Amino acid sequence: MAESSKYNGASGLTHSGSGRATAGFRWTEDDEESLRVLKLGGALGIFLMLGYLAYDQHMFGKQAPGMWPHWLILAATCLFFGLSWTDAFKRYWKFWILLYNLFLIATFILISGETGDPESRFIAIMLCPLATAAFVSWGTGWQFLMAFTAVLGYAAGEYFVPIETPYGMYRWMGLAAAVIFAQYTSVFIERYRRRLRKQVQDLEEAARFRQTQIATMAHDIRSPVAALSGYVNLLEEEDISAKERADLLGRIGSTAWNMDLVVSNVLDYYEAQDEDIVAAPVELDPNQLLNEVAEDCGLQARRRRLNLRVEISRLPPCTLDGRHFQRIVRNMLAYSIGRTATGEVTLRAGVRNEMIAIEVTDTGPTLSQEQLDALFERPNRNGNHTAARGLGLYIGRAMAEAAGGRTGARFAAGRRGLILVAEFPIVAQPPKARTP
Repeated sequence: MAESSKYNGASGLTHSGSGRATAGFRWTEDDEESLRVLKLGGALGIFLMLGYLAYDQHMFGKQAPGMWPHWLILAATCLFFGLSWTDAFKRYWKFWILLYNLFLIATFILISGETGDPESRFIAIMLCPLATAAFVSWGTGWQFLMAFTAVLGYAAGEYFVPIETPYGMYRWMGLAAAVIFAQYTSVFIERYRRRLRKQVQDLEEAARFRQTQIATMAHDIRSPVAALSGYVNLLEEEDISAKERADLLGRIGSTAWNMDLVVSNVLDYYEAQDEDIVAAPVELDPNQLLNEVAEDCGLQARRRRLNLRVEISRLPPCTLDGRHFQRIVRNMLAYSIGRTATGEVTLRAGVRNEMIAIEVTDTGPTLSQEQLDALFERPNRNGNHTAARGLGLYIGRAMAEAAGGRTGARFAAGRRGLILVAEFPIVAQPPKARTP
């Protein structure tokens, strides 16, 4: 399912079709994962803060300068991560993280003012954007705000709580490097997350597409199976006439013929989906193969009260995959036979521009230009196609292109009827790139 997402103002709240509604806002799996990583980083931060306080008290005693702001930071950190379990926090979690980092920056500026140590506030302010880039998946926009807050906070500290040091410019350069590195890290992570999200969406869409295709093909197969069952039941009746029996046998043969073609096309369809159809060309006589297909399809045409006319010029030996060649011609004939109610279907074959050209002409109903253009196209992402036999044209196209050939369609003279065309190289050629 394609996920539609948007961001809600300053809260950064993500609305997504895959999330769950919570108290008027939508909480997504991405938000949940981000908060889970944040909590892990928070636990690590609290542990390091306790170690820092223990070392400070061991070295300088309980009355060390700047000790009370450290305890304030520890208490605020514990409160911050305690609130992260609440829905009120989740609603604006990105904003609260930015506010918490602003509090840390201000507090460490206060500490440096009491201790006269410029290193503590520089390190703390520099670590804020690095830590959020590593532990907070909140997007490049919020990371940029964090970088801006860090630079602005450090500038405010240098202006309002100045501490003389010969390394001021180096610290500014170090801070600039830190925020740039953090921003690029955030960009990389965000792109990687989007790529993963896109891959997951594609996999879900492909799974749904295949499920729809299976359901559609199952329907295409179930309907003729039900028809076969009905015909057999009618044949078992004792008072059926010879003419009716012959008619039913013809219907059974026609239905079974169509079923065989549908099943064969479905099996090849999934290879075509993965573009795994590979021709196995051998030297063969195309005349013999065409005659076999014409005989098989001629029986189907007679069952439908149609005339199949065959006009085959003597074709030279060629290098083709025999199974693919027969399937392409059979699918073209099956489509024309299936769509033609009265009249005839014509199979022509000859050599044109050093290619074996196969043409199937019918007297079926007129198609629109849009229908004509879509005849050989892949079924859409909803799994819809014109009919079970319509899938065969796409399979034929895939097989023809795997042999280095091509397929097409055009209107018959006066737009009355349809002409399906397939062309194959006489000598095997590398397959052309197939368009989806």
